[in-house]
Amino acid sequence: MAFRDNEFPSREDYPRVTEEFSAPAPETEFRPPEPQREFSPPAGAENTPPDKLSEYPVPGYGADTPAAQPRRRHVRLLFFYGAAVILALVLLQPRPAASPQPSPAVTAAPAPVIASLAPAASDQPILQPTPEPEIVPVSKVPEIQAVFYQFSHEHHGMLHLSNTGSLHTLELTVRETVLDKPVYEHTLSQDEINAGVFELPMLSTGDLYMADMDSYNALNSWPGLELTVNARYENEAGDGEDSLTLTLEPEFELGIGISYMDADDTWSDAVPTDSFYLTPWEDIDEIRYVINDPDAVVDPLVFSVDISYNGRHADSEEFETVIDHDDYMITDPDTGEHVPYTSSTRLLILRRPDWMPESGTVHVTITQRLVSTGELWIRDFDFDYPVQYDW
Repeated sequence: MAFRDNEFPSREDYPRVTEEFSAPAPETEFRPPEPQREFSPPAGAENTPPDKLSEYPVPGYGADTPAAQPRRRHVRLLFFYGAAVILALVLLQPRPAASPQPSPAVTAAPAPVIASLAPAASDQPILQPTPEPEIVPVSKVPEIQAVFYQFSHEHHGMLHLSNTGSLHTLELTVRETVLDKPVYEHTLSQDEINAGVFELPMLSTGDLYMADMDSYNALNSWPGLELTVNARYENEAGDGEDSLTLTLEPEFELGIGISYMDADDTWSDAVPTDSFYLTPWEDIDEIRYVINDPDAVVDPLVFSVDISYNGRHADSEEFETVIDHDDYMITDPDTGEHVPYTSSTRLLILRRPDWMPESGTVHVTITQRLVSTGELWIRDFDFDYPVQYDW
């Protein structure tokens, strides 16, 4: 019995298409199989399916072969099963991971040949060749910085030296300008030049006045000092010497000194007896005192004072300040007349504490800031009391 596939009707079952292209009959789109014919061949010969083997001949089989009809579906199913197995094997076969391809939107254009020869980028900085330093000839002129200042009658000087390789000689001269005579002369040794710093000894115009009082009184004058620095050094050509001269007048600085009022002295109304007192050497009352505090010395009108005996320092509560007024006559420099004058000076007083003996030696430290250089000037010295005068 022949098998009929009713799920897919043969082409003979479709009605002919009219020339007017009318809509197909509803049953031509889908015709449910008849129950009595679902598993049986149709009764009529007109429903016999076409001979597929005539379209696709198989060797040994023909349309007239009785066994050809039942094997057609089995061959087709085997063919489909084999194709499915082969396709599954192909799909399940492992493939090497494909390298990710750059997106066409971000694909870089091929670099030129010159760029391909450039070295690869590195995190390390590229070392640039160090340029040769420009050789600048060093001048043979020595560098000399001189300062010269005075605290009332006290005069101090200092030299700072550098670039002294070609320096041959360096001479210092301090001259008194009123009587025009030398006061101090010195030629620096090579060791003093190599040290780079040289300090002059203290020179006092008070000593000069006392040594030749009549001459100064005759001129109604006070001594004056002037510092001269003379240097000779090898010239730039190396075939001779050049010279350098510096002349300095002293810069004024506010000096201060310490004295002691004996227990028997009664000549001062401002200073009590048996007391130490510090006095500016100029008539000024704008100054300010601090006790053992150098950091507070911020300008030339502030003085830090420390007085100690045998390692013990006087406390700030033991000091006091007073204003001393002094009336006297001065000579008017324009008219030569004597006119009255009153000075006002701020003093620092230390009444002798009980832990200091009636006579002995105290250590004094005075710190001030210089006007001329801006540096701190520190004076450390011992002071004997009571004062023994030679007159």
